[in-house]
Amino acid sequence: MIKFSVKGLRNPEILLDLVLRMNKDEDLIIVEADNENIDKLKEYLEKNNLNYDIDGNTVKIFAKEIKANKTVNVVGATCPGPIMIVSDMLEKMKVGEILEIVCGENAITDLTEGLKGAGHEILKVEKEGDTYKIYIRKGEKKKEEIKSIDIDELFIINTTGTGNAERAYSTFMMADIALKMGLKPTIFLMLDGASLALKGECDKVKHPAFPKLGDLVRDVIKKGVKVYVCELSAEFRGINKNNLEDGFIIAGAPTFLNYLRKPNVRPVWL
Repeated sequence: MIKFSVKGLRNPEILLDLVLRMNKDEDLIIVEADNENIDKLKEYLEKNNLNYDIDGNTVKIFAKEIKANKTVNVVGATCPGPIMIVSDMLEKMKVGEILEIVCGENAITDLTEGLKGAGHEILKVEKEGDTYKIYIRKGEKKKEEIKSIDIDELFIINTTGTGNAERAYSTFMMADIALKMGLKPTIFLMLDGASLALKGECDKVKHPAFPKLGDLVRDVIKKGVKVYVCELSAEFRGINKNNLEDGFIIAGAPTFLNYLRKPNVRPVWL
């Protein structure tokens, strides 16, 4: 694997072309870009028929087919099954080895969030029919360092749902205010909070002094706020991808715990 930066370069594709020519045997090349030059990289990669994935300002280029050392299939397993099965498999592997995971749509978020949080590297995620393949490289266990951290993310956890309209409004109003203050808010709905994820449910709630709750929800999602729904809580209430509110993401314990372990995140329970 090769990793380099093209931030600030006017013609980043020239450097990328040079790196690719000099490293033809590398299976993965990671490029750190900025908003000004990422489109030029995309244009170059598409012109040369190269497989790539973009996560924020990080471009992953798959110069060769990724060859996994081991494969594990967790299709059909529900939270926390997938992450437990995969973790057991990784314990038996060496640092640097690649694991191919075959999973269902329900496990994508948990596996990618949970594995990144544990220090492993997500190489590639691809869809094949109704299933997904995740390629990860086993990393070293993270060592926590004691240092001063600036809080710049808010993790808002709602456990009451439509049963407490005031808290339901507060959940999404707080996210909107956090955005205005330059913070990055994320919402997680669990226990009765999962009821907010049922399609049309938020449109039934209206405070006399505020717009319909559904309008507020759609507004914060449009602004980029992620809204996760606990998989088990959703199942208890008959909520699935067919009746899930647009923009909501079903997730599980690994996603929840990964946010709580971040030193720059402040959790808020409602």
